[in-house]
This record gives sequence, structure tokens and C-alpha cells, in this order.
Amino acid sequence: MSEQPAPRVTVTLPGGRAVAGRLHARRRDAEGQWVYAVSIEVPAEAVRPVDGEDYGQVPTERAGDRPEWVLQALPQDTPNQRALVLHRAGCWAAQGRLTRASDSEAAIFVQHGWATACDVCKPTPGREMISG
Repeated sequence: MSEQPAPRVTVTLPGGRAVAGRLHARRRDAEGQWVYAVSIEVPAEAVRPVDGEDYGQVPTERAGDRPEWVLQALPQDTPNQRALVLHRAGCWAAQGRLTRASDSEAAIFVQHGWATACDVCKPTPGREMISG
């Protein structure tokens, strides 16, 4: 089970360009000004390593590593809304406790009615598994 990702924010860079980011922390300084700790994704060529730093423990993803699907746990299970909702990874409606799911896991959950598909992102995992 994965932790809920940090909430999304829009970061305005010097020069006015706006990019998507994640808000990790915020604090108010002695003068009452807010300072936010955010992360943004940038191309590798825009980043330079610092001499003496160890980058061996940095989590590394490669194409295909990111989950395609996440399951959202709901507070209750009803006949019209199962206790789990399947979303495409990155769906804005996916909130709360989220669990990554492989394509086959997501397909099985939907096929057996253990999860309902999100009305916003309309996920369709394992099309051949469900229809075949």
C-alpha cells in the first residue's frame, strides 16, 4: 500500500512559467511570511549533481515502472458504491488512502465487483482479460 501523494500545486517559476508540483510542507517564518517546500519535475539536463553527495539511495523509476492504476479506499461499502474505487494513476478524483495496482490486479478487482471504476477517469484495465 502506498502513502497518499502530496497535494498538487501550481508553481510559478522566475520568468512567469507555471509548472505542476507537489506540496510537502509549509511553515510560517518569524515575519509571518509563508514558505512552502515543494517538488517539481524537470528534465535531467536541468539538474546538476553536487560534488560529495551520495545519490545511491534516490528512488529511481524507469519507463513502465509507474503504476497505471490506483485503488481508493472508501469509508464504507454500499450496494451502489463498493468500498474501493479504481482510478487511472494521477486522476484528480483519487483522494485519501490509495493503493497501487498492476493492470492484472485492477482488472480482477473490477471483474469481480470488488471495486467500481471511477466516473471521472473511466479506467479500463486488462480489456482482454475482462472481455475474454
